[in-house]
Amino acid sequence: MEGLQDIWGWQPALYLFLGGMGAGAFIAAMVVYFREGDKARSTVFASLVAAVVCLAVGLLLLLSELITPLRGMMMWQSFSNFGSWMTFGAWIVFAALVVFALEAIVVWEKTAGALAKRIKGFDGYAPKLARALGVVSCVLGFCVAVYTGILLMSAPGVPLWNTLLLPCLFTVSALDTGVALVEVIALANRKKAALSKETNRILEYAVVALVVLELAVLALLLVSMAGSPVQESHEAAVAAQSAALIIGGDLALPFWALVVLVGLVCPLAAALVALVGKSDKAQGATLWGALGAMIGGCALRFIIVMAGLHADPVIDAVSQLLG
Repeated sequence: MEGLQDIWGWQPALYLFLGGMGAGAFIAAMVVYFREGDKARSTVFASLVAAVVCLAVGLLLLLSELITPLRGMMMWQSFSNFGSWMTFGAWIVFAALVVFALEAIVVWEKTAGALAKRIKGFDGYAPKLARALGVVSCVLGFCVAVYTGILLMSAPGVPLWNTLLLPCLFTVSALDTGVALVEVIALANRKKAALSKETNRILEYAVVALVVLELAVLALLLVSMAGSPVQESHEAAVAAQSAALIIGGDLALPFWALVVLVGLVCPLAAALVALVGKSDKAQGATLWGALGAMIGGCALRFIIVMAGLHADPVIDAVSQLLG
């Protein structure tokens, strides 16, 4: 397809999705753990493992964008410039990965039992430790979710990305896809440890709120980028061109089909059905809605990355001088 940006490849787009979903899944898993406690230990542990895997793969994808990826594994050498958003983000993701893994170890029933045998009184303070690590991890997870948008926003010369609306959009989408991942895991584990009706309803209400908010932020982003018919600058014209690619251009079909219909409308409808329907129908609706949310969240990142056209700084500078 002509006119699409080709500097950023599929790796950053996939990182933006996996990093955001992993962060959102951890936060959703902690909500379940704080409500259900040890009754949902197996579901929470599986969700934490999924979050760690998503974050680890995302970090590897981020490192792969370096000129020397293997050298990037030594983060203290490759990520030492803390004036760089990539450095800041890499360390935040790494810190989240470590704390997420520690939380998973503490929550894991076999590990908790082994530690209780070796450490006197561990049974007494294990729940407090899990909650403390959970709170710290939620803060780190939220930072990771926000960073996935800031990473693009900090890239110079791309009007579609250079707006605070992008971190807002990616953060809401990260929470949405994270809830979806936890819902899928909970459904797969329901015979062993089903979540309570109240917790399921909280997750569905979260889906409704997040989808509505994501729709609003996405609409505001595209409307603000589309601008007026007569653009005031070259940068504004490029922003409008990016928006046009998404709304009615080469990216319109995947945007309307995968992002809006599959990723937003279907999960919203599924959540409403789950809230008012019977349990058997609710489970089916929840599953399809969650899968749709993850597909739409992934498609959103790829479309935003592909539509990020670069403005020509020379043209913009000349236009400002002539203006």
